[in-house]
Amino acid sequence: MPLAAAQSDDRPSLRALHRARRMAYWNGGLWSIGNGLASTMLVVYLALELDTGVAGLGVSLILAAPHVVGALRLIAPALLDRLADRKQFCLGAFALSAAVLAALPWLASPGTLPTARASLAALVAIWCVYHLLQYLGTVAFWSWLADLVPVRIRGRFLGRRERWLVAGQAGAMLAAGAFTWGWHVLHPHQPRWIGYALPALLGVVFMLGALVPVALMPAMASRRRVPLLKALGTMFVPLTDFRFLRLVFFGCWFSFFNGITQSAHYVYPAQALGITLVAMLGLRTFMRVGQFALSPWMGRLADRWGNRPVMAASLLLVAQGPLFYFFASRDQPWWLAGAWAVWIAYAGLNVCLPNLMLRLSPERDNAGHIALYFAVTGLCYAASTVTGGVLADRWEAATFVLGGVWHVDYFGALFLFGWLMRALGVAVLLGIVREPDRADA
Repeated sequence: MPLAAAQSDDRPSLRALHRARRMAYWNGGLWSIGNGLASTMLVVYLALELDTGVAGLGVSLILAAPHVVGALRLIAPALLDRLADRKQFCLGAFALSAAVLAALPWLASPGTLPTARASLAALVAIWCVYHLLQYLGTVAFWSWLADLVPVRIRGRFLGRRERWLVAGQAGAMLAAGAFTWGWHVLHPHQPRWIGYALPALLGVVFMLGALVPVALMPAMASRRRVPLLKALGTMFVPLTDFRFLRLVFFGCWFSFFNGITQSAHYVYPAQALGITLVAMLGLRTFMRVGQFALSPWMGRLADRWGNRPVMAASLLLVAQGPLFYFFASRDQPWWLAGAWAVWIAYAGLNVCLPNLMLRLSPERDNAGHIALYFAVTGLCYAASTVTGGVLADRWEAATFVLGGVWHVDYFGALFLFGWLMRALGVAVLLGIVREPDRADA
């Protein structure tokens, strides 16, 4: 439906809203294929080909730096108030992000720049700009979706869209892993980084294709333009919303103790256990298939029982993942499969966290709340991820004694710590976060 279809009462027709939801599903499916082909794990393996001598720091920067620059998404509400068109903002930000990503394989490939560390710096910089543009567009997209999807069915909508997201990503990651394995087998004398770069470039094509459904979604009526200084002042309004800040605090706890083990989750299998990229992508695909099956169910449960109970049960399962990494060894690497099995429960968090974020945000002018949540929790994730990477480089060979008799290496101690703090997150969630009653919807 064209832009002109937005009606004078600020609401498109019922038919247009149904079509908007279908287009949102298609957008999620196409974008997730691109994201799966140009996955973080693939970029990490590309970085490991650079042989910089600081693998832990390099991986942690790839994981964390985008979240640091992601704090700039706080300006998104001001930009939206100034530009007054969330649809055009989304299209522009997402298109620019794909264009930036297209430069990554060439500029960051070994030999393009004088040193390996210069190549790593270029890779991290491009990765940051790509994510920043994605983040800015996502703030506008979530705000737009909140207007297009009624509260009473939002959980089911998010669950179904999550299914599209995980389906596309799972298939794409499996295809990318198979391609890289086949490339290395069939072209053993060619540079290994090419096998990682080609799927990433194909991913850019799918990300650009994901813009077509967005262009077909109906635009809501634009709000009035606000002077820039006044718009910037609205950035601080969410800081007075204490009910929303409780959710932000939980998000910070979850993000920080999620991030502290992230570098190890990538470095440990690749370097300590000798697990190939195709095997790791296979495990991630297995997780995504499970999430594909569960995500719509999670949305229905959230609409029926509320988001908090679903999140608590999901987090309790997710918290067990580091224990499986703790028991894994080069002789018994199959323990890792247990971690990726319990991480299927991320489906509940992936659906219910954004749903609860939107429930606790104002129905109008919610972009500031959305930007604050993602920016602050992203910074916590970034800080802990870099900390974990630096500690890994420094203490990788260290051994710790627990209880006076139990000798544990650095990674083992880290995984135990990650398990304990994630499990405590359930108490934090149930103790401080409050959800609006159904009557408030």
